This record gives sequence, C-alpha cells and structure tokens, in this order.
Amino acid sequence: MDTNEKLSCLRKVMKEQGVNAYIIPSSDPHMSEYVSEHWKSRQYFSGFTGSAGTLVVTDSESGLWTDGRYYIQAANELTNSEVILFKIGEKNVPSYIEYLLKNLKPSQVVGIDGRLFSASTVQSMKALLDKRSIGMKVNLDLVTPIWKDRPKAPLTEVYIHDVCYTGLTTKEKIQKVREVMAVKQVDGYVMSELASIAWLFNIRANDIDYNPMAVAYAYITREHAYLCIDGSRMPINVSMELKNQGVQVRKYEDIDKLLKGILEPSKVLCHTSTINYHLYRLLDKNLSVKIIEDEDIVIHLKAIKNEVEIQNIKEAHIKDGCALVHFMIEFEKRLLEDEILTEYDVIEMLRKARRKQIHNKGESFGSIVGYKENAAMMHYAPTKEKYKQLKREGLLLIDSGGQYLEGTTDITRTFALGSVQEEQKKHYTLVLKAHIGMAKAIFMEGCTGGNLDILARAPIWAHGLDYKCGTGHGVGFMLGVHEGPQSLRMTNNTIFKKGMLITDEPGIYIKDSHGIRTENILLVKDYKKTLDGVFYQFEVITYFPIDTVPIEKNLLTIDEVKWLNDYNQMVYDKLSPRLNGEALNWLKEHTKAI
Repeated sequence: MDTNEKLSCLRKVMKEQGVNAYIIPSSDPHMSEYVSEHWKSRQYFSGFTGSAGTLVVTDSESGLWTDGRYYIQAANELTNSEVILFKIGEKNVPSYIEYLLKNLKPSQVVGIDGRLFSASTVQSMKALLDKRSIGMKVNLDLVTPIWKDRPKAPLTEVYIHDVCYTGLTTKEKIQKVREVMAVKQVDGYVMSELASIAWLFNIRANDIDYNPMAVAYAYITREHAYLCIDGSRMPINVSMELKNQGVQVRKYEDIDKLLKGILEPSKVLCHTSTINYHLYRLLDKNLSVKIIEDEDIVIHLKAIKNEVEIQNIKEAHIKDGCALVHFMIEFEKRLLEDEILTEYDVIEMLRKARRKQIHNKGESFGSIVGYKENAAMMHYAPTKEKYKQLKREGLLLIDSGGQYLEGTTDITRTFALGSVQEEQKKHYTLVLKAHIGMAKAIFMEGCTGGNLDILARAPIWAHGLDYKCGTGHGVGFMLGVHEGPQSLRMTNNTIFKKGMLITDEPGIYIKDSHGIRTENILLVKDYKKTLDGVFYQFEVITYFPIDTVPIEKNLLTIDEVKWLNDYNQMVYDKLSPRLNGEALNWLKEHTKAI
C-alpha cells in the first residue's frame, strides 16, 4: 500500500472506534528519540523517514509536523501523498494541537495510544481539548490492525558494561539514586527512559539501531530495585551480576503489576516528560500512591561524567580519530583515481574503518553524508538506491560517530573535494569562527546552554545568516548520542556543570547549494576561582584535523588562527603515537599550521 492507501485504511478503523482525529508520534513507550523498527508507526503511515515528527490524521485530511532539520527531506518524501507539511517554528504555522482545536468541533473525539505519549504531553493536550469540549480516547492502538507485516519488538542479548569503563558499580549508582530520593522525601521512583535504565544497571544491548540499550522499565524503592525486562535474553552471568548488585529481575510487562501493587501509602516520583501516560494513569488510579512530579533523577546523575568515564571517553575519541585517518586515506585514493564514488560508498567506508578499532560496537547514529546541495538538508542520509555521485569539486559534509566500550563519539567535518566557490569559502570560515567562539568560551558557574548559545551564532548572525537548530547537545557514555538535560540552544535552562559533555556544531545551510558544519565534543572543566566566583572552560576531546583548504584566512582573527593551529597540533600529538607509515604521513600533512 502507498501512503494514501494506508491513511484510507486508518480512517476506516478510526470511524469504527468513534474518533475524528488520530495522532501518531515518533516515539515508543519509553519516549526514545530513536526507536526500533517495531515502533516506526509514523514512518509507516506517512512515508517520512526522519527521526522527529508527528502525524495527525482527521476524517478529511492529514498533516506532518517536523522541525527545521527535516524541512527539505520531509517535503521530498511527502511528494505524491495527501500529507501536508507543517514546519515547526515557522511564522504562522500552528502546532498540531492548535490545528486540532481549529478543525474539530465540540463533541468530536481525538484518539491516541497513551503508551506513546509522555504524561506531560497528554495532560497538556487534555486541558486544551477539554476547553473546547473535544473528547479524548487515550488507549487506542489503531496501528496494529493495519500494519500486518509489522516487525517484532526487539529482544537482543543483554550484556554488562564493566565497571572498568563505568567507574561505578550498579549498587553504587542505586545508592546515589536513593540518596536523592531521601532528599526529595519520596518512597519510590519509576523509570522508563532506556538510557537511564542502561546507565543505572550497567547493562547494554542492541534493541535500537545505534543505541546500545535494552527495552526495559525499572522501579526503585528505599529497599528494592526492580528491573522489568524479558529475562530470556539475559545470559546467566548477567543475571547473577544483577542479583549480586541487589537487583530483582521481573518480566517486562510486570511494571504494570508493580505499580498497581503498591499497597502502603507511598510518594512515588516520576518525570512526566519521560514516563508514558499509560504508566502515569496506573499510578494515578492507585489510591495508595501520591505522585510526585519532579525532574528525573538519573538523567541528571549520568549527565556528569566521573573521572573513569572521562578517561575512557578520551580513549574512544583517539580510536575514532585513528579510524577516520584510515578512512580518509582510502577515500582520497579512490577519489584521485577517478573511481566512481557515491555518498553511500562513504557510509560503507566509515563503517568499515571504525569496525577495525578494538571495542567498537558499531555506529552511534546513521551517518550523514551530504555532497553539495544535499548537505543543506541537516539530517540527509543517502541510501543504496538514492545517492549523489562525488566529484573532485565542491564541499562534502560528513557527520558520523561510533560506539565503543569506552564511550560514544560524534564528529562532523566539511571537506573541500576540489575547487570551492568564494561564497562557500566565506561560509566555511564563518562556521569555523562560530565553532571557535564556543570552544574558547570562559563562563561563570550558573550559566546555561541558553546563555552560551549566542557565542556560536554571533559571527553567523553578523552576516544575516542563521541555522534552524541548536548549537549542540549532550552525549551519552556508550549510550544515546543525544543526551540531556544540557544542550546549547537559546531555550535551554540547564546549568552547565563540571564533567558534562556538549557538542559544538554550528552550521550554514543554503538550499539547493551547500551545507557546512564543523563539530567537536567539548568537556566542561575548571578554569579558575576568584573573588567573583567559579569559572569554567571547555576542553575539546574530539581528535581529528579540521580541513584548512576552504578557509578564507583574512576573515579569521590572529587568536582564531592560533586556536586552529593549536587544535590541529593537539590532534597530531594525540593520534601520532597510534599511527605509522602512510597514516602518520597523512596526519602530518593535514595538521600543518596555516
């Protein structure tokens, strides 16, 4: 079936269930950013393959809401379907709730699957719909009856992420959680966010592409720690380790029983932005439970890396840098020999280079490889069937990363494959200035991502340009490549703390022409303490040369040139002990000062 046929089938089921609009998000029951194939319902019904978006289907029309990263991609993928594209953030574009309020009449009904929406989202929706006397059914799975060949839910093998990498045992981490629970005066804590569960229990799996996590729930009390997971995929050593760490393993679906079975009066903490509405309702209906809506405990604990994690993460970046050197040698050889090379070939070459590194566990996200105008789509990804052939001219953007037992990497470089237009050189240099502006930041204790974001945007804004996304995101420790709560964007209010990681990735994207981005990962560390307070700085922990060929040097200040030369020299110092022969010669050539 094509998109329109699928939507027609959905409308028939909607009519049978008495709903006039159905909302399909991009999430799973754990509010994951990236989801397994089993949960890609929005993609199935809309044809849009981006990671973020919401599909709304009414009796007569349908719309897809997505953000600036995907405007171009979504417009292309929705061609020839009835689905209307709504660009989130654009002037006069309504949110999907505003759209429903405008297009539905009182007494009509909106349907959702409450497992796929956070409690806070549903609470907000219900409040707005109630004002218009629009009804809501919150437990409707209308996807399964239509999606006949739906992939099964993932059940990959679970393994322990050893303490030599994590720095803390599961028992120690649970104790830290209980200390926070005591301060907050709560008796229980419900967890559904997969990265938090993986971090707390020191377990990893491969249930979601690029994200080494296991689908599970958890419930922590002052005395007990329950992990709800399909035990059939846990080897005996994993089961024994969890038992030795004081963890009780239950079936995945037993989370419902645990929450229903709370009999003693209990204050139970849940983060309404990460717990799904189905679980929230179970707590709300339990008369023994007083729900404490608060920030998630583990999200804040895991955001601050300990010293063991930091040393491991640096090691992961050295490995990744070496892998990229070997990749570039092969890539440049094949390009110079006029071999037919495509964007998709680059993805295959990157994957192969990383796999050769010890402890590599695959990629940390689907590589973004965009040549010329394709790079203007921030999250463009070529496929075996759809790609652009590379030539010895123009700019190539490569955004990729690896998962290693030692940590998660994420790096973007834009390369000149030959002659580059003057405007592109200018834009490349402006992006570099923006990148350096953030990397050199000195900031006071208490600063947030919202405070710092302008340091990167200022050089780009000065030329009347902007990028329609954040400047950077947190990074997990062999977990999701996107990790909160910290980020570099104007709306972020999380205070930056020592030990946090953040990407520095400003860019310029010109539709039908080019896209440029330079990205490193930064570590928040001490700078100095004075009578005026505590100050922090960033340490760059990504180790790979920044291409100097497309630079318009006269646009850089003396300090910016020094920063660039110092950075490339640091890359040489970090990687050269691991390289020899052709690889070492390549590194020497590409880290020369300008």
